[in-house]
Order: sequence, then structure tokens, then C-alpha cells
Amino acid sequence: MGFKPSKRVKNYFISTLVILFISCCAYLLGWSSVLSVKEISFNNAGTEQLILTNLSRNGVEPKIGDQLARVDTRSIKRSLNQLSWVSSSDVSIDWFSKKVSISIIDRIAIAKATSSQNSFINFDNEGNIFTPVSPSQLSIQDKLPQVVTDLNNKDDLASAAILLRQIPSNLGYLIDELELISITKSGYIWMSTRINGGLVRINWGRANEIEQKSKVLVALLKLPENQQIKQVDLSQPDSPIVS
Repeated sequence: MGFKPSKRVKNYFISTLVILFISCCAYLLGWSSVLSVKEISFNNAGTEQLILTNLSRNGVEPKIGDQLARVDTRSIKRSLNQLSWVSSSDVSIDWFSKKVSISIIDRIAIAKATSSQNSFINFDNEGNIFTPVSPSQLSIQDKLPQVVTDLNNKDDLASAAILLRQIPSNLGYLIDELELISITKSGYIWMSTRINGGLVRINWGRANEIEQKSKVLVALLKLPENQQIKQVDLSQPDSPIVS
């Protein structure tokens, strides 16, 4: 009669195999060079050092030779999304090629201003304020319309950002055709843009009631007699002035 192991022995043997398998996997993932980073790729040429410097500062920089399992993609993405010039980011790991891919989408500027430190700051179409640093952002600075303020303070720049953020999509062409935004000492925001091919100056007043002012502007532009207007004063939306 052959030897027949007991159920207890079988369970012990299976448990040992499971523990051994888990230990091998843990070693491969956490310590072995078999599954280590072989390559780090970037989709945004010219930003590699900017990105790595930021990640290093936050203690999450991936390096060649690091174990893939220890690359914290969530922390890397969170660190990148905190950069003012970044619109969005993505981080992925290819376990077969052992490559870490870092993808960045820059914010796209629609206007610029000069800060109190005499450096350029930019606005995107959602009213976000950021410092241009990527090659693609720096390359368009000479082409961007200017935001000019009499007082050159943060409150004025914030007001311009609020206006840009709250202009509705049906008036998006005002931003697309934007030439200049100027803010007076009283806080009134003047926008120079093109409507129907012609240059129009719009006084938005202060950065409030933008939704109501936008509706008034849309209604005014629908009137036949306003097809060639040069200036609109919306500072008092209940009593707009067209000239």
C-alpha cells in the first residue's frame, strides 16, 4: 500500500508553496534588478530638466535602476499637476519594456502681463495665471496680447483672470481675437478685441456680474444698428452705452 499524505500535510505543503511564490514575487518587484527602470521618456521636448528638478525637490523622481514597483506614479502626477504652467499630466509604467513615461500638457496662453518683478506672467482661456517656462510657452511671448494695469498689482491681474474665466463660450471669439486688456486705477477692465472684423473696445467695468454683462452684449450685437460699433460700455449693465 503506497504512502498517502494526510490532509494536514497537503495543506502545509500548499501553504509553503504559496508563501514561497509570494516571497519570490515580492523580491522581484521590490529588490531584484530584473524589474527595474530601464528608460524614462518625456513627451514634451525641452522640459525634461524642469520636470525632474521638480520631482527631485518633492522626493518622487524616478531614476534608472529603481524598482518599477517603487515608482509612485500617483505622487509623481500630483507633483506635476501642482506646477502652474502644467494643464494636465499622466504617468505610466510599461512592465514589458521597463519604461516610465511622463506626459505633460502645457497651459496655452492667450494673454500676458508683466509682474511687479518685471517678469512675464500668462493667462490661459480659463483665467489661470502662470509663469511661462516650457519652450512652447516661451516661443509665443512676442505674439501674445498684453494685459496692462495702471497699478500693476495682483488684484488687477486677478480681476483680468476672473473676466477671462467667466466669459461664456458663445463669446469665446472675444478671447480668440483679443488684442489688449487694460485695467484703470478705478479697477475698470477695458478689452480691445475684434468683432465682425472690426476693432471694438469693451468696458466691462469691474470684474463682477460678468454673466449679466455678457447677455447684454450678446443682445446688443444682434441689433442691426450695432454691426459696426466701435465701443461698448457695460460697466452699468442695466444702462449700456454703444458708440
